[in-house]
Amino acid sequence: MSYFNTHTSARWHQKLYKGLMAGGVLVSCSAQAETIAAKNNTSAPKAAKEHLEVVGVRQPRRLDQTGTSGQFVTGTQLRQKQVWETNDLARVLPGVQIQNSGSFLFPAITVRGITSAQDLYHPATTFYVDDVPVLPINAMQSLIGIESVQLLRGPQAALYGQSAEGGVIDIATRQPGPRAHASFEAGAESRYGYHVTGTADGSLIKDWLYGSIALTSQEQQGNVSNPSTGSRRLGGFESRGGRATLRLAPTDQPWELAFAVDGSCSYGSQDVYVGFNNLRDRKIASVVPGTPDPRLSRCGHDESLHGAYHFDGWKLSVIASWQDSDISRSFPYYSYVSTQPEQWSANTQELRFGTEGKHRFFDVVTGFYHQTTYQDRTSQTAAYVPSYIPYPLTASHNRAETVALYGNAYWHILKNLDLGLGGRLSRDMSSIAFNSTYGGQTLYAGNKSRNQNMSLGNVSLDYEALPGWHLHGRVSQGYKPAGFNYAPTSIADATSYNPERELSYEIGTVYRHKKFFVRVGYFYNHLQNEQVYVGPAGYQTIASAARAHASGVEGEIQWEFRPGWIIGADGNRTISKFDSFNDGAGNNYAGLRMPYVPEFMAAGHLSTRFQTGFGRIEPGLDLRVTGPQYFDIANQLKQPTYTQLDLRTTWSFGSRYEVMVYANNVTDKLYRTYAFTGPAGNVAQISFGRTVGFNLKVAIGDNSK
Repeated sequence: MSYFNTHTSARWHQKLYKGLMAGGVLVSCSAQAETIAAKNNTSAPKAAKEHLEVVGVRQPRRLDQTGTSGQFVTGTQLRQKQVWETNDLARVLPGVQIQNSGSFLFPAITVRGITSAQDLYHPATTFYVDDVPVLPINAMQSLIGIESVQLLRGPQAALYGQSAEGGVIDIATRQPGPRAHASFEAGAESRYGYHVTGTADGSLIKDWLYGSIALTSQEQQGNVSNPSTGSRRLGGFESRGGRATLRLAPTDQPWELAFAVDGSCSYGSQDVYVGFNNLRDRKIASVVPGTPDPRLSRCGHDESLHGAYHFDGWKLSVIASWQDSDISRSFPYYSYVSTQPEQWSANTQELRFGTEGKHRFFDVVTGFYHQTTYQDRTSQTAAYVPSYIPYPLTASHNRAETVALYGNAYWHILKNLDLGLGGRLSRDMSSIAFNSTYGGQTLYAGNKSRNQNMSLGNVSLDYEALPGWHLHGRVSQGYKPAGFNYAPTSIADATSYNPERELSYEIGTVYRHKKFFVRVGYFYNHLQNEQVYVGPAGYQTIASAARAHASGVEGEIQWEFRPGWIIGADGNRTISKFDSFNDGAGNNYAGLRMPYVPEFMAAGHLSTRFQTGFGRIEPGLDLRVTGPQYFDIANQLKQPTYTQLDLRTTWSFGSRYEVMVYANNVTDKLYRTYAFTGPAGNVAQISFGRTVGFNLKVAIGDNSK
């Protein structure tokens, strides 16, 4: 029985790069021909206004008027905080923790006490890029040509097609238009790291067809050595990628079409762990002499087609996408070596219809969503030392499909009072087929499927008590679909787990006035049928074995207390515990804290800007404190509170040239990001430590965004 399909060619990225480079020549030539030298703009945009004057990506409402908590970050703000990859987004999204769980394939994302660490293949927080949900194993990726990033906290099943239990991180790239623009960035940092990015966009056929190109290459080496092989700087990664877009948007026509293709390859020496209580040694503790270094590669490509039609204050959107990704993974584990290659593919179709513009008594968005995802995987562990002895090989195929109708509406009951109602109906279908063989004999096999219907709703209220002062409340439902373990290890994995359901409450207030902004909120999340790993280490399966809750307070403040000087702070306090949890082996974890949820997070920010005869200088600092958290359900592996200090200075010459120097984690604080108990003791993955670097940017043409 065959479980595997051929998804991509091994040399797809070479063809893609040739196509992207050819497209880049065309767009660059167009940009060169149409660019008009912009006047040097010596004034910087005010951060407070940039922080507030935004509109929800999927709803024609400002974020402080939607009855929910959100965050909006521009591409400029990302660059100022050295956010080159999605795992850096926690620097600009208050209350969000993003860490790797062993490798860049498995992000552990925590928002409001809802964490992805319980099932690494199904993150509770969903990433979207240009209206397309990202495959979970691709969530950690480079950010190039980014226009904005928006975070919506809490369940968003009535706004987005894919279930988004913990929230949505919605990334929008810069779309090509009639005004030509090109930019080049290059930088270097500690441990021989570097990043290079080039973008160009503009008109290909005047008033009709537009195009863009973006290419990137970066490397970030780790800080762990392997005594077994003598290798150093393990734990890092390097990536190459590109994206090209064609946008057909005739002037004075109500419709437009866009086709985008992007691809990337990432390589790394991941799955490296040091002794849990020996971080400063920075040596792998989970290997024995004679075993090789870990190796991981991920190559993939995506294509998407977007269409839009505007008429009489309404907008009809059509999105179709195709994603493919291939993974090669091999890592030593004490005297053993495990190989776990995977192939993924997904296709998505979405039809969305909603209002746009202002001055109406209601706003609405509704849509139809369909997605099918395939995963093929093999897993084999072999004794490597003192001699090579292969163990059983397990092959599996997973399929998941979702069909959903969703909608959200706001009624402007009074001039200062809005009522929001939303709902979702969906059908989720999943199946698994796997077998484990050794010496030509089948040890165990399974072939099962599971279908599930789900209905969800939400209600919100927004009241503007005074000009600029909003009070809001929201009750919403979220879920993760029923399904099967994507990494089967026994016949128990033929049993599906049930849908995980969340009931979320939040109340809050937002006040903004000129150069001052403050937000305060309270949240309570109740989880039923939480999908968690149960069973002995190495043979765990996923079961709906727990009930839990997460409650807390959060807030942020920003104030331009004098021209050019901005001070800010943000923080949260979260209590996240299991109400009941029996792992089937007689262990009861009720009352213990959920892993990967910091008890509190706090940050302070200070920035200024001043003009000199040599350009504009903008220094800034960020101080972040992360409270204690556990890495296991028994609350035995603990990371205590740690503090990080980041410093930066940007020197701008008009709107074209920019030089930045920065130092992140100035005190070189090492802390654990992931940990577990191994055969020879507790091991942990550690942070990179101090990183010092610089970045140079050159922009040509329209640089207003």
